[in-house]
Amino acid sequence: MKNAPAGTETAVAAFRSAVTASKSVIETAQNSAKKAAEVVESNFAAATNHATSAATSSSKKR
Repeated sequence: MKNAPAGTETAVAAFRSAVTASKSVIETAQNSAKKAAEVVESNFAAATNHATSAATSSSKKR
C-alpha cells in the first residue's frame, strides 16, 4: 500500500497473502459445488430414464 505507515510492510504482505488464499478457497468451493451439481443432475437423469423404461416395460407386459 502506498500510504501505509513505515514498518507495516510485513503486515500488508500478510494481509495480501490472506486475501489471495481466500480467493483460492472460494474458487475451489465454487468448482466443487458445480461438480456436485453436475453429478446430482446426471444421477437424476439416469434415475428418470430408468424409471421411465421400467414403467414402459411394465405397461407392455399387461
